[in-house]
Amino acid sequence: MSPLVIGLLVAGGVLILLSIGFISHGLERARIERARAVAELGSRLKVCRTINAQLPGQFMSPELKVLLTNIEVSLLEKLIRLDRKDERAKQMLDSARQELKKPEVSVDNPPVKIESDIQAKEARLMLENLHNLLKQSKKEGMVDQLTLQQWSNQIKQHLLATSLEVFEVLARQGMRQGKPRVAKLQYERAIAYLHQQNDPALAAQILRFKELLKQASEATVRIERAAGAESSELSAGLQELENDDEEWKKKAVYDD
Repeated sequence: MSPLVIGLLVAGGVLILLSIGFISHGLERARIERARAVAELGSRLKVCRTINAQLPGQFMSPELKVLLTNIEVSLLEKLIRLDRKDERAKQMLDSARQELKKPEVSVDNPPVKIESDIQAKEARLMLENLHNLLKQSKKEGMVDQLTLQQWSNQIKQHLLATSLEVFEVLARQGMRQGKPRVAKLQYERAIAYLHQQNDPALAAQILRFKELLKQASEATVRIERAAGAESSELSAGLQELENDDEEWKKKAVYDD
């Protein structure tokens, strides 16, 4: 066998090995990309279903539930295209499609009375997740710009209402507990929050909270004055007792 033939065979072998390496690398990269896409779709699907089921009833409407179900259908269709053996996704897709076929969509989400910072944070997080879901859906063509704008404005109003509701709840609790200074602080936070929105339409809200702040400030002054008067009376009483004690001691010495 001539050296030329041997060289060609060696070169061919190297090329075959390199090709196998490139193909293996490409297949592995495709597998990783597919796994990443499946995981991302699964995560978004979970967020979508959680919002659909758990968003407080005061924020949910039949229109929003239909929108979320349509997004769920689109996500499931993409997921099944990546993994045709996913039977659970197929069942969920059938269920979502059946839901959309109903003449009327029922909203079963119970309203949640926001009475603490923890509840407010949970509600705000769910609303923010909804907004992010809609923005990502717009990028992928599941939602148009007009729909995104409509719900973005609605979500902004819900976030505003939730924050103000918490400020008021905590302030009222402070007043009931005889702690107007706590109420004063909450009203100050509400006013600062409203100013941050930089929205002229909120002028009436700002005036309302300023009036509530004035009432809380007046209540704080009254309580502090009353506390000061009680402290003065207590000091006077203690001084009188000390004077009586001194008189008793002097009398005891003189009697001896």
